[in-house]
Amino acid sequence: MGQRFLGDALTGSFFAHGGPKRDGWFRFKRLHRSPRVHCLGELDVKSSDASTEIRVAVLGEWVPSPLADLLALQRAEEPETATALIGCSVTAQAQELPHDNFDLALSTAAWEWPGWVCEPLWHDTLAVAVAKRSHLLSYREVPRQELLKQPLICAQSTADEPWHAVAQRLFEDELRGREQVVSTFDMAMTLVAAGYGIAFAPVARLASYLCRGIAARPLAGSPAIVMAYLLRPCTSLTEPQERFARRARSVS
Repeated sequence: MGQRFLGDALTGSFFAHGGPKRDGWFRFKRLHRSPRVHCLGELDVKSSDASTEIRVAVLGEWVPSPLADLLALQRAEEPETATALIGCSVTAQAQELPHDNFDLALSTAAWEWPGWVCEPLWHDTLAVAVAKRSHLLSYREVPRQELLKQPLICAQSTADEPWHAVAQRLFEDELRGREQVVSTFDMAMTLVAAGYGIAFAPVARLASYLCRGIAARPLAGSPAIVMAYLLRPCTSLTEPQERFARRARSVS
């Protein structure tokens, strides 16, 4: 499912900027599977005279929305450099770097890889997802005491993402033991839309569900949270890689 989502998102972005008939083409291929970090596929968007390639892994099931803006900026400012995106599903024990699979990585979790730097990149606000008929929509920011009265639905697939720990700290661990855990975030949103409970997530993560019976409200007192990290080697990057990283930091 993650592979199909990645391909759909980037193909749409690519054709919106002219597509292969104008100045570029893309390819999709299987990559070697690491025992711990599973690389699902590579989508390579490049111009016809491209001589340099930057391989960027997207770790996890969710593609951060600013990535489309980053790719558009990269393509507009440096069309001669190819950008190969590698979709990867990551287990909770993925602490070892897969050799030679990619140059940079984007992740919703802060991984600690030997010889790599994990840099906070994009930030967001923590929100509560409720059904569109919920009485909680009467609040501009939902108070903590009101949320503690509601059943809480969590997804196992997002348990390692940093915003989950932020929510736990915000409620001083009062959420522990009250969570109804389901396998995927999509399933959690389905139950929320049906009125079975509420869920916490970054605003950007909820955006695609607002047309599916979900409404979102800011969580009162919530700090800014890290939505995505940039992972890069401690060694010097090539000039194209450094420019790509600089563009990533400029995208909000």
